Amino acid sequence: MNESLISVIIPSYNRGRMILDSVKSVLSQTYQNIELIIVDDCSTDDTQSVISEIKDSRIKYVKLTKNSGACTARNTGIQNAAGNYIAFNDSDDQWHKDKLEKQLAFLSDTGADVAICGMECRSDKNEFLHNFPENMTECYISYENLLKYNCASTQTLFGKSECFKAVPFDASMPRLQDWDEVLRLAQKYQVAYQNEILVNTYIQKDSISTHPEKGAAAMEKLFEKHGKTIMASADLAESFFKKKAAFTCRAGGNPVAETKILADNFPSTKNRLKYVLAGTGLYKTLFRLKNK
Repeated sequence: MNESLISVIIPSYNRGRMILDSVKSVLSQTYQNIELIIVDDCSTDDTQSVISEIKDSRIKYVKLTKNSGACTARNTGIQNAAGNYIAFNDSDDQWHKDKLEKQLAFLSDTGADVAICGMECRSDKNEFLHNFPENMTECYISYENLLKYNCASTQTLFGKSECFKAVPFDASMPRLQDWDEVLRLAQKYQVAYQNEILVNTYIQKDSISTHPEKGAAAMEKLFEKHGKTIMASADLAESFFKKKAAFTCRAGGNPVAETKILADNFPSTKNRLKYVLAGTGLYKTLFRLKNK
């Protein structure tokens, strides 16, 4: 294994019309000792022909025999990675030219195993939406703080390959796979946040992030994995179930179950009031008014 080699993994499904910009943002990095593993998740468009026209020996193209989802595609890339470090991009997102150089230096300076940088979120019409994460400045991030603050997105991850080979993505997660991945990594390795925007992400209309019901289902799975730690702290529990309630409201439901757990386990005037509001439907109404 080449110690200075960085393996970059891009999963793609029917993104032939936009994958070129993502690929070019990787190949044009100031840090050049890379291999780019493009895992085609059984696309039915022209993705393969688009990639075949790029003449760069650093590209490895792998096509899955059946559509299996982005997590399986990423795990396939991880299994095929020869580098000592691994980074991820998505087929519709772009890196800043010095992302790999800066993240490699950050990892060396901090002694961390995995780094997370910031990113700028834009619409598919290139309109600025917001930065992610917001108001995050700390360097080393504990498992408990990652439970409270979801500050990870796959495009922002960079770390030692041994970490991702030992802790692959969970393909059963319907959404929030990146948060789940970092939470499990943080239970075994040191994770650090690099307070610098090094990625531009573009929210597509068909993005999984537009399906709140999948977000609510993903929160259920996260609770199955991390519920003991979440319920050991009122602060963590209130943060977690507030997020889950938001997904429930966006999916058109009333967060009765979420607010009941808080009212029963952490009784306070605030938590009891939220439970009452959820039961009457006012919680969802107030949420929609606040998040127009």
